[in-house]
Amino acid sequence: MNQSEYLNKIFRTIEKYRLVERGDKIFVALSGGKDSAAVLFVLKKFKEERNSDFEIIGFHINLGTIGSEKIQEIVEKQCELAGVKLIVFDLKKEGINLREIAKKNRRPVCSDCGVIKRYLMNKIPRELGATKIATGHHGDDILVFFIKNILGMNYSWIGKFRPKVESNNPKLLTKIRPLFFVGRKENEEFVKNLGVPYVQESLCIYFKEKIKLYEKTSKWYDIIDKLESEVPGFKERLLNSVIKMSAYFENEDQLKFCKICGEPTNTEICAFCRLTGKTKNSKL
Repeated sequence: MNQSEYLNKIFRTIEKYRLVERGDKIFVALSGGKDSAAVLFVLKKFKEERNSDFEIIGFHINLGTIGSEKIQEIVEKQCELAGVKLIVFDLKKEGINLREIAKKNRRPVCSDCGVIKRYLMNKIPRELGATKIATGHHGDDILVFFIKNILGMNYSWIGKFRPKVESNNPKLLTKIRPLFFVGRKENEEFVKNLGVPYVQESLCIYFKEKIKLYEKTSKWYDIIDKLESEVPGFKERLLNSVIKMSAYFENEDQLKFCKICGEPTNTEICAFCRLTGKTKNSKL
């Protein structure tokens, strides 16, 4: 897939599902990796080529671990090349120590990291006026996650398998996934052709733990790649079916507001506050 085909495919997704609307203030969640970098530059090109009136802002969470400063430098370079403003939230400066949290809770660090990032990627951009948050989830991710959830008989997530996940909750940002119909290999080729730097997985201090998790799911990526090679168009047809199926599970969770921080949750105290031991007198 050449760059023109790649961009046209994503632009069609953006337009068909109205991922971008006039006056939007879209925060792009940047990890430093190739997929989130692809979202940043795709949105920039869409804004330029379609002369679209919306704002793009980069958002990065510095985890405060070894390697985080190098990752932030790469994210800063990405935003400099894209010509967009970058907002960084530094966990350590906010008194959140990921390593200590993981030790205390005796959970995989990647699980705790995910809880913290999901919480902050909604709360901070919303407080700064964001209308939407854009993530680098691509078609391969969606299909693998979908298959694993179906096999695990976990159907609650199906309603969220869409390019655009809207919310009626005033404290939940709309999430958009411009890369819904492209895969990880196409994203890597795109950013490489643009000369955009991106983070290698090995920069993460918890790479060994991440690779264990990846090894458990990598076979699914191999399976869908093999099916695509044998049945061209397999991925796109299945993704379209996933979107249609999601309409039957569209009902939003009955969310409450956390007794401590006031953020949306389906329990009395949200996962972030339970994890960090946050109290009502906490700063964040």
